[in-house]
Amino acid sequence: MRKGGLDMLNLTHVTLKTRQVILQDADFTFKKGRIYGLLAINGSGKTTLFRAMSKLLPLSSGHIAVPPSLFYYESVEWLDGNLSGMDYLRLIKNIWKSDLNLRDEIAYWEMADYISLPIRKYSLGMKQRLVIAMYFLSQAKCWLMDEITNGLDEYYRQKFFDRLA
Repeated sequence: MRKGGLDMLNLTHVTLKTRQVILQDADFTFKKGRIYGLLAINGSGKTTLFRAMSKLLPLSSGHIAVPPSLFYYESVEWLDGNLSGMDYLRLIKNIWKSDLNLRDEIAYWEMADYISLPIRKYSLGMKQRLVIAMYFLSQAKCWLMDEITNGLDEYYRQKFFDRLA
């Protein structure tokens, strides 16, 4: 990253291979304060790239410079069905030392009726709203979001995009 904080995340000569080459000698700079989208066909390696960008997977070669404040929660499938949404929100609030109010996040995402229930009782849309609330609650400077609006109806998609604006 450049001094002055102009860049948020940098890929330098990145090669990423699994069963296939996902990236080869790629350079890219993600600027601070901008929103980027990554569009590609299913199975092309988008999630694998996010895993590498978040340091969950090693690169074949090259370097990725990430900010210390990066939040990545790959999928609602990572949620433990025996825990409640409130358990997760409290965990994120404590780990990230967030000054946001839990009740405000719960109210914004309209989760009060179910936030204390075990996640195994949540629908896909309910889980997705929880994960989105976790992103906001983290107050991280950089988010990697993988198919974050999957399972959301149009009403909650719009709330999400309004909140980003």
